[in-house]
This record gives sequence, C-alpha cells and structure tokens, in this order.
Amino acid sequence: MRILFTAHAGKSHLRLLIPLAQAALRAGHTVAVADDESMRGESESYGLAFFPAGFDWALDPECVAAIAPGLWAGDQEMYEDGLVDCVLGAPALRAARDILAVAREWRPDLIVREGEEMGGYLAAEVLGIPHVAVAGGSTHLLPPSVTHGPLNALRAELGLPADPDDNTAYRHLLVSWLPASWTGDGLDGRTLRHYRQTTPFRSDDPFLPWLAELPEDKPVVYASIGTIAPSLPGKSDAVLGAVVEALSGIDCTAIVSIGVGRDPETFGPVPEHVRLVTEWIPQDVLLEAADVFITHGGHSGIREGLRSGTPMLVTPMYDDQPHSAARCAALGCAIDLPAPLADPQAVTEAVTALLTDPSFRRRAAAVRREILACPPVERLVSDLEELVATAKERTREETWAR
Repeated sequence: MRILFTAHAGKSHLRLLIPLAQAALRAGHTVAVADDESMRGESESYGLAFFPAGFDWALDPECVAAIAPGLWAGDQEMYEDGLVDCVLGAPALRAARDILAVAREWRPDLIVREGEEMGGYLAAEVLGIPHVAVAGGSTHLLPPSVTHGPLNALRAELGLPADPDDNTAYRHLLVSWLPASWTGDGLDGRTLRHYRQTTPFRSDDPFLPWLAELPEDKPVVYASIGTIAPSLPGKSDAVLGAVVEALSGIDCTAIVSIGVGRDPETFGPVPEHVRLVTEWIPQDVLLEAADVFITHGGHSGIREGLRSGTPMLVTPMYDDQPHSAARCAALGCAIDLPAPLADPQAVTEAVTALLTDPSFRRRAAAVRREILACPPVERLVSDLEELVATAKERTREETWAR
C-alpha cells in the first residue's frame, strides 16, 4: 500500500499525522509526505520521503488576508470565519493541483490528510482513491453543513460533479487521537473512529539525562507554548513572563520552554529551581515526568497532555486553543485561564490548585484510561488496508460491469 500524507505547513500540523505514517512504515507500506517546501527537513527528521506541494498559511496572501485581521484584533469569531474561508477557498484548490502533480507520478493508493487540509481530499476525489482525515484542532469548525457547498464549488473547478453526500470530506474515515468524551458531538459521528496515538520518533530527539537528577521532594511543573506562539512575541511574551514569575515563587522544579533559540535574558533573572529551555526537547518525555503541564492549548500539547494523564493549566490565545481549553476544563482535568487573564497571581493560584487538589489528577487519569482503551495505531493501519482493498475490489467490479 502506498500512502500519501498531506498537511498544512507547521510542525504541529505534520506531527498530527506522524504516528500513523511511522506505523504504516513499520507495517511495510510505502509512505510519503506532500507539504510546503518549508516542511521538508521536519518530514525527513521523522524518516519520511517528501514532496513539495501546498502552501504556507503564514505566507499565502489570501490566507493572510482572511486570518490576520481576526488574529491581531483578538476577535475569535472573526478569526474562525477567516480560517474557514482559507481552508475552503482558492488556496485549497492550488494545493490540490500541486498534490495531483505529485500523486499522478507517485501513484498513491490512499491519501491521509490533516482534517483542515482540503487539497488532499480534492486530489483523492480526482484520482478516484480513498481519503482519510485525521481531526486537527480546528476540524470541529468544518462540519458537513459548512464544508458541503464550498467543496462542491471547488470540485467544479477540477471538473468533478457536485457530490450529493454532505459527508463528502469524511465519507471514508475521520480519525481522532482524542477520546469520545473530549470530542463530544463536535465531530460528525458517521465515520468517526477513535484510536490511541503513539509517540512519534524523531531522529534528532535529544536525551534528557538531567531528568533523573531533579529533586525527588518537589513537584515538577513543565510549561510550553508550542512552536508557533514564540514567533508571535506580542501574543506570547506576556503569558510566558507571568508563568516564569509565578513559578519563581512556587516550591517546585519548573521547566519552561521559551522557544528555540530565544534569549533567556528576555525574562530577566530566575531562581535556581526554574530552568528556561531554548532548544527542542521531546515534550512527551517531559510530560511523563511532570505533575502539572502549563500549555497555550495547541492541539499537539493537548493530545500529549491528555495521553500522559498530566493535569493542565491552559492559557489559550487564539486559533483552536480556546475550544481545546474549554473541553479540557469541562472534563475536570484542567483549568482554563485565557491569556489576557493570566497574570502572575492568577497563574500562581491555578498551579497551586492543580498541585494540591487531587480531583484534577484523578480526572486526568480517567481521561488517560479512556485513551488507552482506544484501538492502537496498528489497528488503524489494518483498517486502512481494508479500506484500500475494498476500494480496489469495487473498481474491479465496476470495470467488469462495463
């Protein structure tokens, strides 16, 4: 089986697909990624073949025009409307043509795409092969009622007939790495299945021997705002500063990722028990060692925090983060503290509650058990094999009928 994975440019977007891609490789299948050229190095660090296709949201003029006004105004509704316009607009059509150029030469049996990446869906429909979506942080904004009309308009641009099926974007399979209690009814349930995510392996993941030397009599608090937010210091530095100041006054061992290559002096002097990290570190490893996780609420961090059963303080800023923070708080395993409210006192109170109130850890453990009860990623690979085999058999029957 030959599987082509498609995503929007961004480490966290690609990381959504990596567990499945690596599992497919282990099962002996041929795998490749089609993404913006800026993601070549990231893809290859996971051992995956790469083809340039698609676009970078941060550089595409139409996406910038759609998304930036709401982002900088702090208007979440405007931002989400712009995001949907970008996902279901001309950039998706251009990505589909790029992906088709790759696919016609590489000849995949199946396209697996990030839930918000519609170029892969369109390309698969043109090629007549199955397509699978893996739900990302904003997939809940793209139910069939939203996607149906715009996707039919894009189909027409590629010479495809209108599809009467309103579940066209997810008709074969919609995968979620998060449990049913988290997704609730936010995703269309007709083809939704939940699977247990594994930890992706990167060839350049560093070892963390210093973890073994942390004091055994202090709780460990790990804080990170992901890979994108540090590039927007106007959005993130106030939160990071509040976190650093709050953790400086809490009796704990604090590890704070402030962004790759950033100057720690930005946040002034810190006490000995606070470590400011400026290089890439495997977050999933740190979460296994942490008693509390402070996160901006990006989809990767939420998945990994729930998977490790770590109580969370979520400080959402934009994008899918407010939705994710609210879902985690509703499950009782996190405190939702929006970034504008995250001053040092509020962060101190929230972290103290997470460390001292056992209900957060009990609820986090319960959600983790729900994740562990999901079928493993290897089962997903088997389900994809069955999907492709069924599609090929159907094609043979249609050929014989003609």
